[in-house]
Amino acid sequence: MIVIPAIDLRGGRAVRLRRGDPSEETAYADDPIEVAVRFQEQGARRLHVIDLDAALGQGDNRDVIRDICRAVVVPVQVGGGIRSLDAAAAVLDAGAARAILGTAAAVDPSFVGRAVEEFAERVVVAVDVRGGRVMTQGWTEEGPELEAAIPALDDAGAPRYIVTAIARDGTLEGPDLTLYRQVLKRTDRPVIASGGVRNADDVWALRDVGCEAAVTGKALYEKTLKLSQVIRG
Repeated sequence: MIVIPAIDLRGGRAVRLRRGDPSEETAYADDPIEVAVRFQEQGARRLHVIDLDAALGQGDNRDVIRDICRAVVVPVQVGGGIRSLDAAAAVLDAGAARAILGTAAAVDPSFVGRAVEEFAERVVVAVDVRGGRVMTQGWTEEGPELEAAIPALDDAGAPRYIVTAIARDGTLEGPDLTLYRQVLKRTDRPVIASGGVRNADDVWALRDVGCEAAVTGKALYEKTLKLSQVIRG
């Protein structure tokens, strides 16, 4: 079980939103590169970086993402506004180990097939769930029903998923274990959980459900979880 620290970028800063709401932003650092290096020093084996501005169509943080990838040696998975093969290639060329596909994958699973053909295992498909539906466009629009989306993405060749429980994201209310059980029943691909993690017990609960990894941001920033508690060996 891997715990992946999250660095969400908005206006060049490291921030966290509550349930994806841009009006409920907490800024944690003016220097995201320093945050990335600190997480690496604390033992992180991978980083999760999301460009919120790109996801919301309000600009981008490409330079910061490139600098983060150059500043650390651990793999970095990057998402936010990656809605074309060119955008995925740009992120990977900037140094990311994985490109996270969200909106484009949800509305057109065949896009996943083309991305996998081009980039193979360097693709991760984001499934961002609210009320049983996959949300798109920075979580502002409803996409397909979850039960239909997973088989379609599987058929398209999605190599792994990162599944976010939007209602829990940034809340420290604990992960939606029911959601992950539901997803894992419908796919044999690795599933990374995101949303609601507050402490080490939550990490172990996600492991026991069958998740490959857990993404967490607020718990690390608020110090309700330390990486040292969930790193073994």
